[in-house]
Amino acid sequence: MTRRLQYAKEEILAEPGYASRNRYEGRDFHGGFDAAGKYMPPRSLHRPQAIAAWTSVIAAAGEPTEVVRMSEVDRVFFPSVGQAKLLLRSGARDAMTRMLTLIGVTEGFGNDGIRALPQLDPRQLYVEPMDETCVGHLWKGLFEAHGNDEAGRGEEAGHDEMWYAIRDASLGHPTITPDMFENLPIAPPPGYSGPAKAAPQALRVSSLTSQLFPDQLDPMFEITLTALTQILVIELMAFSTFAWARDVLGDGRCSAAPEFAAGMIDCIQADEAIHVAYLQCALAETRMRTLRSTAGGTIPGNVVIDAIARKVVAENTGGRWERMNRYRMGQIRRELEDRDDGRRILEEFAEFGPVPASESSGVNAPA
Repeated sequence: MTRRLQYAKEEILAEPGYASRNRYEGRDFHGGFDAAGKYMPPRSLHRPQAIAAWTSVIAAAGEPTEVVRMSEVDRVFFPSVGQAKLLLRSGARDAMTRMLTLIGVTEGFGNDGIRALPQLDPRQLYVEPMDETCVGHLWKGLFEAHGNDEAGRGEEAGHDEMWYAIRDASLGHPTITPDMFENLPIAPPPGYSGPAKAAPQALRVSSLTSQLFPDQLDPMFEITLTALTQILVIELMAFSTFAWARDVLGDGRCSAAPEFAAGMIDCIQADEAIHVAYLQCALAETRMRTLRSTAGGTIPGNVVIDAIARKVVAENTGGRWERMNRYRMGQIRRELEDRDDGRRILEEFAEFGPVPASESSGVNAPA
């Protein structure tokens, strides 16, 4: 069977035939369901099949189809499932509310962040033709579809609002305060106009502009490749978040809407799997190509992609990850310090997993 490798932008963005749409409490979310009730991601009439076809070309050439493996970035979410469930069973919802709010906020960066990527012409950057590749369709619908998945399109809500719905339904519509939008681990992208504020050590756009190949690659090209790798790593690391959230918020002892929460998280994960697939594909295609040098020569794609991947993985799995966990622990301590049972909860908390150090507070860590 001949694989189809070229699509018009309208086809990449085309919706499948839904039997019903994804709605909750009067809010329209993207995606929908077939007649059997199976979730169908948005803009998926052709997109998943196209990505699979492009990926199969890489595999047929005997080249790796992944530039970052899950094992390289897989980290245990903190607080652990047991720790999070303990907090919610004890009526301590503030720290959990903050975590779910920040997940939604960062998802909402999707449209602004992707729009900030430069418009590039692959014909000027690759020696080989790229029309029948994933790279050749990045600016022909794939980027737009990704951004719309994350932050919605028109009246149709995306992942940011989906996480807020999960938070509100599961935690009984908790109070959302302005400070919950502060100290984000990722800085808002250019063009963002919302309330979010980055932490001092947050990952910022400036980290993408530090070139590894300053005298060889077009700076906008390297920035784009670095940004795609950064987004890929974030998406891969999010899968541990999905598993954690589904386990915690799908538990009726901890959640006021366990079935809704688990179902909506499954929908988000199905969407994000498409994002991971196209990002891996585009970067893997680049890795097996020959890139044009600004000096008039060429540079092997594997040299560029392997170096960028090592850099991005290191930036996301070292001190930044530890700082994020310490910050979350600080939130948990502050929530418990005014409770009479705060010390008891912290002692039991430590029985369900490691407890990172955090800034000092009125509640001491158990010895």
